[in-house]
Formats: sequence, structure tokens, C-alpha cells
Amino acid sequence: MKIIDLTYDVFDKMVVWPGNQRPIFEWKCRGNSEHVNVTRLDMEAHTGTHVDAPHHFLMDGQTIDRIGLDHFWGKARLFRSRARPNGQEITLEEVADSGFSMGDAGIFVMETGISMYAEQKEYNHKFPIPSFELLDWLVRQGAIAYMTDATSIDKADDELESPRHKRFFAHGFPVVENLKNLDQIPENRDFIICALPLKLRDREGSPCRAAAMID
Repeated sequence: MKIIDLTYDVFDKMVVWPGNQRPIFEWKCRGNSEHVNVTRLDMEAHTGTHVDAPHHFLMDGQTIDRIGLDHFWGKARLFRSRARPNGQEITLEEVADSGFSMGDAGIFVMETGISMYAEQKEYNHKFPIPSFELLDWLVRQGAIAYMTDATSIDKADDELESPRHKRFFAHGFPVVENLKNLDQIPENRDFIICALPLKLRDREGSPCRAAAMID
């Protein structure tokens, strides 16, 4: 079995969502004086590879600590969009025409191709988004989590309304964003994915360490 790291590095100069604070690292102790190295980290919950819980946009939605771990770890299938990322909508027709099927997997993974712009300004503006019809179809097919290489499943100028997040969150399911290395995973074939968030009590999201396991 091969393990593929799907997580972006977290560092002080990384690209973040417009308006968000970059991570701040501070040495609280150093080995050359206190005989131990200790870092203090200040960063937003939605930094880098992270999980959005329904409470992110739904005031009565589940918080990150109350979502079952089966939403973050289990059998998954990946759909790979062939079009160059340019902010377009990925439709149900495109996915269906490719022959994609969820099978008995519970986690849907979308590769939009936006990782080609990682650490560039286009990363936050050209990512493709799923259509409402696609999201509804995935739920009918048994998907209990949506994971993607994109930084959001809504357009950047839809941030306040975020209708696609709300559509998926209404079912109590999480969204994982900013995955990398999805090009190393075969499409439309079962694999195991893990994207476990921190257990932050009553919070709407969390960073995660994501990995895929393929035969």
C-alpha cells in the first residue's frame, strides 16, 4: 500500500484566502537558552488543508467536534476534471459522461486541477466549483463528505452567501478543501482517504493532515 500526503505545508508566507491572516510562528523557548524548543502558533482554523463543518455557514449546523470520524476516514473515489481551471462550474453532465460512479464509497474527491496555481494569486480566483445538481446527485449516491483541491466550493464573490456550502451542509456533511497531490490518485477507483480535523470544541472548522492510501 502506498501512502500519499495530500496536505499543504503551513508557513508564515503561504497563500491564504483573501482577507485571512497568515500563520504567525513565535519561538517561546529555544534550545540554546532554555534547553528546549517550543513554538507558539497563531492561525485561523481555515488555513491550508482544512475541514469546513456545517456550523461554518449554518448557525444550527454541526460543529467540527461532533461530526463522526467516518466522514473523514474511509473509502473514497476521485473525479478528475480535464478542463483547465478558470472559475468554471463542473456539472453533473460532465461527471456522468465520464462514467464516474461512487460505487459503495462514501467520500467524494474532486480534482479541479487548481493546484497548478498553488502559491499564486490565481489559486484563489480560478478554482472550478461544483454545480448544485452535482452536489444533490452526490448525496443521492451516498456521499457523506466532499473533498477537493480547491480552496472553496463557492465562487470567491459568493463568500457571504456561499450557497453550495449551505446546500451540502444542510445534510450534516463536511467539506475538506485545499488538498494537494490528487494527480497521484487513480480516478474512479476505490482508495482510502484520511483527513482528520483537530477536535476543537464548538468550532466551525479545523486544519487537518490529509493522506490517501492506494494499493
